[in-house]
Amino acid sequence: MIINLEESEFSYDKLIKAARSLVKQYDSILKCVTIGESHDSRDIILLKLGLGQKCIVCCGGVHARETINPIVLLRIIEYYADLYINYRQQRINLMKKLSDPTVHLKDEYEQMLYGACIYELLQTYTILFVPLVNPDGFMIAQQGFASIRDVQLRHSCMSMNSTNTDWKGNARGVDINRNFPSLFWKSKFEGDYPASENETKALIRLFHEYKSIGFLDFHSRGRTIYYYRNKMPDSYNKRQLELATRLCEVTGYALNLPEEEIDLGDSGGNTVHYYSENFNKPALTIETVEEVADFPLDEQYRITTFRELKLLISEFGSMLHLGSK
Repeated sequence: MIINLEESEFSYDKLIKAARSLVKQYDSILKCVTIGESHDSRDIILLKLGLGQKCIVCCGGVHARETINPIVLLRIIEYYADLYINYRQQRINLMKKLSDPTVHLKDEYEQMLYGACIYELLQTYTILFVPLVNPDGFMIAQQGFASIRDVQLRHSCMSMNSTNTDWKGNARGVDINRNFPSLFWKSKFEGDYPASENETKALIRLFHEYKSIGFLDFHSRGRTIYYYRNKMPDSYNKRQLELATRLCEVTGYALNLPEEEIDLGDSGGNTVHYYSENFNKPALTIETVEEVADFPLDEQYRITTFRELKLLISEFGSMLHLGSK
């Protein structure tokens, strides 16, 4: 196993090294490219898992302090890739065991079913993972403002009267999830404009470059799923509700109410709003980790979050596939 969820520290550099190791291990099914660069000159990477023509986009680490999801997404990539690669051999092994009535096959059969589902998923789709949209903020949250190498950026961050463990923005102090052009977006300060940030531009380019049919954005906290879009038609929200309800069943998460789509006084500009309005395709925000969790998030949440999410992307893909028939 390459991704160790119990590793005490998982910095940006370790994440990049782990991603490269995954690509080397699963080169027939997994590719890595750079889609942009942060303001402090860190690569924003895209991991492309699968062989299908259609794409599903998954991203994490938009908010700096939400440090659990980037590592969990890497572990899901490894989990899916391993199931895919080993599926054919598992099928042969299972057929052999079926000839022996004394062998208890429940666990093997369940694993076989997972393998078959993932095999079909990755034959049908390519899953585009951006595990860490905001690498500079990720480093601030983990290692403090000294991790920002650009002196001017570092001093600017330190002047904003926020602790590093509560930090949500990038190296310029901008909240990426309030920086996307959408109908809800409004200016927060003089000179503010949508898509001003490198990280935002990188994700927008990805959305437009690849033909995707769905988007999942992983955040923390609350163990909830946001689905409702006030600016979208009823037909869109009906489909969103169907998807979100099923994914709540898979994860044990709660469904957010329509009136909770956006907080009172919020400036808007979320990733999912941009995607919904521009592509009219399903887009859900998945909030991992319990609401009472404190920042910095306990590393133990990696394990529980992986268990909760490991089948979510597969189920999302299956529902999109059925809906397209």
